[in-house]
Amino acid sequence: MQFFIRTKYEKRPPVNIVKKTLSLTDGGLVAFDQFTIDKGPCDYDDHVIIIVPGLRETTHSTKIMALAYSLLKKGFPNVHILNYRSSCSIPMMSKKVSLAFGEYNHLNEGVESIEAQFPDKKIMLVGACLGAMSTIDYLSSEQSNRSSIVGGVLHSCGWEITPKDNNVSSGINYHLFHKKLLDDTIHRIERYSSDEEKQMRDEWFAEKGVDMDVVRSSRTMWELEENFIAPLTGLSGAADYYERISPVNKCHKVKKPVVIINSRDDFVAPFSRYRLPEFTKNPNLVLWSTAAGGHVCFVDQLFPVTSYLDKAVPECATLLREFAAGGDD
Repeated sequence: MQFFIRTKYEKRPPVNIVKKTLSLTDGGLVAFDQFTIDKGPCDYDDHVIIIVPGLRETTHSTKIMALAYSLLKKGFPNVHILNYRSSCSIPMMSKKVSLAFGEYNHLNEGVESIEAQFPDKKIMLVGACLGAMSTIDYLSSEQSNRSSIVGGVLHSCGWEITPKDNNVSSGINYHLFHKKLLDDTIHRIERYSSDEEKQMRDEWFAEKGVDMDVVRSSRTMWELEENFIAPLTGLSGAADYYERISPVNKCHKVKKPVVIINSRDDFVAPFSRYRLPEFTKNPNLVLWSTAAGGHVCFVDQLFPVTSYLDKAVPECATLLREFAAGGDD
């Protein structure tokens, strides 16, 4: 219900969008936009924040704009969002899909681009849902061992994904969330901006044995991942995909401070999958749990609709900034 309320009734904050793109070395192109506000505190200008959104979110999502606005008001004047491939009306330029594992080029090249633009600044990653899992995947890789990266603030992060999580086909959560996610994903897969893009896409799908009629008939995200993601990536199936994207299998490799905010009633990223030993064994991981909040919503006020995340994420970012500067932990 929180997801419905926030999606339906949250108002767009007064944030400006500077449209930018990032050309990837594999030939891909993604929207790498920047958020600004007309007036606001700029007490600090030593960090750049890269938002890595959830699968359904883009630059123009109200939840993303609200988060960016809260970070800008908190004194982080350089806030960017690294969108997924084939989003924000950017055509598919290469035979790649956005995943929560092995997307080092996508995120690492975004980091390299920021380093080139702001060579003296530190970088903080803020991820949600699939973006949070992608960020854990990146921070567990050798490519993230850069002095420029301070750490990350993540929320609504699936921890140990199982077929049961995405094989939902009934109930209110299915109709308010899973079905919309499924429809949006299929629409993104089928969208093309030119005959050339359509031809490249169709040839690629044919090469990998993807049957679009089967993909279109998917009733759950599990079926979509079984029939689309697995063939494209050479995996044995959805279960193999879940094994690879689950942060529980790679969190021990994270060498940068990461704060993870998750609600105990998150119906997409179940809190029960988090286990204390994983956090005690790696001092770089901090888990902040809330009693309620649902998935990526955390509504704390109805008139007007606001989210607890828009307070918690900037606070965590501020703590990371102080920690990086040598403050008390």
